[in-house]
Amino acid sequence: MTAQDILSRLQGVKGGHGQWTARCPAHDDRQNSLSVGEGKDGRVLLRCHAGCDVDKIVTALGLSPADLFPDKPGHAIGWNDTPSTEKTGRAPVVATYRYLDGNGNLLAEKLRRADKSFTWRQPDARHGWIYSRKGVPNRLYVGGELTGAVFVCEGEKDVDTLHHLGYNAASGADGAGPGKWRKEYTEQLRGRSVCVLTDNDEVGRAYAAETCNALHGAASSVRLLDIAAVWPEVPQHGDVSDMVAALGPERACELIAQLIAAAPEWEPQEAPDPLFSLFKPLEDFPEEEAKWLVPGWIPAGQISVIAADGGIGKTTLWCHIIAALSNGTTCVLDPPGFTREPMRIMFLTTEDSVRKKLRRKLRLAGANMRNIITPDFVGDRSGLLHKLKFGSQELEQVLRHFRPALCVFDPIQGFTPPKVNMGSRNEMRDCTAQLITIGEDIDTTALIVCHTNKRKGAYGRDRIADSADIWDIARSVLMAGFTEDQGIRYLSNEKNNYAPLQETILFTIDSDEQIHKEGTSWRRDREYIMGAEQAKSSPVREDCKAFIMKTLYEAGGAMPTNDLDEKAKVTGYSFTAMKRAKQDLKKDGAVKYFQTGGNANRVWNIQALVEPDESGFEELPDDTETPFENPDGSPISKVV
Repeated sequence: MTAQDILSRLQGVKGGHGQWTARCPAHDDRQNSLSVGEGKDGRVLLRCHAGCDVDKIVTALGLSPADLFPDKPGHAIGWNDTPSTEKTGRAPVVATYRYLDGNGNLLAEKLRRADKSFTWRQPDARHGWIYSRKGVPNRLYVGGELTGAVFVCEGEKDVDTLHHLGYNAASGADGAGPGKWRKEYTEQLRGRSVCVLTDNDEVGRAYAAETCNALHGAASSVRLLDIAAVWPEVPQHGDVSDMVAALGPERACELIAQLIAAAPEWEPQEAPDPLFSLFKPLEDFPEEEAKWLVPGWIPAGQISVIAADGGIGKTTLWCHIIAALSNGTTCVLDPPGFTREPMRIMFLTTEDSVRKKLRRKLRLAGANMRNIITPDFVGDRSGLLHKLKFGSQELEQVLRHFRPALCVFDPIQGFTPPKVNMGSRNEMRDCTAQLITIGEDIDTTALIVCHTNKRKGAYGRDRIADSADIWDIARSVLMAGFTEDQGIRYLSNEKNNYAPLQETILFTIDSDEQIHKEGTSWRRDREYIMGAEQAKSSPVREDCKAFIMKTLYEAGGAMPTNDLDEKAKVTGYSFTAMKRAKQDLKKDGAVKYFQTGGNANRVWNIQALVEPDESGFEELPDDTETPFENPDGSPISKVV
C-alpha cells in the first residue's frame, strides 16, 4: 500500500510533501498524535506520539504491518507512480461489482481500482463494453438473494463481506450521503425484513437513519445495527468489513447476532442533518501557525495571485517559481540560505504550448520534470479537460488524486465557469472558494495568474482585471511591472494576510527567458504606476525630446542608444519617459535607428535627422548682466 492509501483511512489529516499528521485510530485522539511519513524505500512510516505501537495502529485500521510496504519491494513509490495498466495509464482494477436486473441479467459493472476510484461500464450489443454509467437504472448491488432477512450496507465491499459469511446483503450504488438512498431501492426491498448496518462516522449514521426512514412501512421490519455497540474499539469510519478483518469471521457473526437480538423495531425519526455536524465548539479547533510554500510570499494551502500587464513576464515568473519548488532549490523570492525539499507541482494553462515553449523554459530553469505534471490538451479527444473549471467536480477529483503542493492556473479566464460573470460581485468568490476548502484539506496551494487593467490612476485591487473578488479571496497578491530603469522589472507584494508586506523584488529576464534578481525596493506598484503616468505627461515628454535632440546634435548627429539612455538616466529622465519621447521623435521623422558592428557585435544607434529646435532663444554667458529687476529688486534669471 501507499501513504495515500493509509491516509484515506485516517481522520484529521494535515500536511503534505511526504509528512502528515492525523488522529491516531488506536486511541481516543483529539490532537493529531499520529505522524505519517514515507520511507526512502516506499514504505509507510507510522509513529503515535501518545505511545501506541505500530501493530495496534494498523490493527485499528483493519490492516497488517505488511500493508505498510509498497507493492514493488525495493522501489520507492513516487507521486505519479500509482500502479497503472500499461495501455490506459489507469490504476488496475482490484474488484468488479456486477449490477443485475430483476431477471438476473447484467445491467452494468462497477470497477474498483487500486487508487479507490471507480469506473462504470455497460455491455453493448457486440459483446463489448460502453464505459459510461449513463442510462443505467437505479438498482441495488446484491450479495446472495433479496429473500428472508437482508442486510443493507454502505458499499459493495461490505456486501461481499457479509455474503461470504452466509448472509444476504445489498447496498446502493453511490455510497453514503444525503439523498443517495433511491426510491427504487426501497421498492426492491418491499416486504423484506431489513437490518441496516451503519459505518462509524456522522455521515454513515445520517445515511443509515435516512435509509431506515425510507424503508419504514415498505419493508416488513426495519432495524438499525450500530457495530460500535458491540465493538467499542471500532476505528473512525470503521465498518463491518473492518470488524471481520480485526476479529475474525466467527466472532464477527456472534456480534452481528447480538446486534440483531438487541435492536428494536425502527421508529421513524427526523434524520440528523449533516449540516449541523459541521458546527463545533471553538475549543475543538486547534490553533495553527500559517505555513508557507514560499516564505512570506505564498502561504501554503491558500490562494495567491500574480497580476501584471501583458509582456511583463507573468509566465516566466511562475515557471521560475515552480522550477525551484520542483527541484528543491531557491527562487528570487526566497530569503538567503533558505532550503526546501523537492515538491510535487501541477500547472494548468490555456495560453502557452507545453511542447513549443513551456517545457524548454522549465528545463532551462532547472526544473525536475518528473515532479511537474500538466494536462495533455492535445491528447484530449473527448473534451474532458475542458471540464476543469473552478468549482467543478472534475477539478476537485484531479487535485485530490495528485495532491500537488502547488497548482498554477494561467490565466484565470481559462478556468472560470462559462456562466460565471467575472464582473458580477461575489460570483468569482463562490466558484474559487472550492480551492480554499481543498487546499486546507490536502495542503495544495493555488496560484492564479491574472491580467491587470490599464485604467489611468488605478492601483491595488482596482488593477485586477475583470473581477475584484479575486483580490478579496486571495491571501497574497503579487503585482509585476516595469521600473523606470531599462529592462528592470519589479514584483511587489500588494496584499498579505499572514505576514507583513514583503520588500519589492527587482529582476531582469535574460534572452533565455530566465529570471535574475537585481535588488530590492520598498516602492510599491502604485508608486511605479504613478511614475509611469507622470512620464507620459506632455511637459516631461517634450522636455525629454528636446534633451534627446540636443544630445545627438552635440555628439555629431548620432550615438549608440545605450549611451544615450545612460546620459538620460544620469540627467534624471526615467526609462519610461525616454521610451515615449523616442517613440514620438521616430513617428515625427526627427530620428531614425541603424545598426553597426554586424551580427556578431550588433549595436543599435540613433541618429538625428533634423537639428534641435532652439525656438529662437540664445543661451547667455553666466556673467551676462540682466537689464531688468524683479519687483523686490532681485535680478531676473537668464533665459536658458
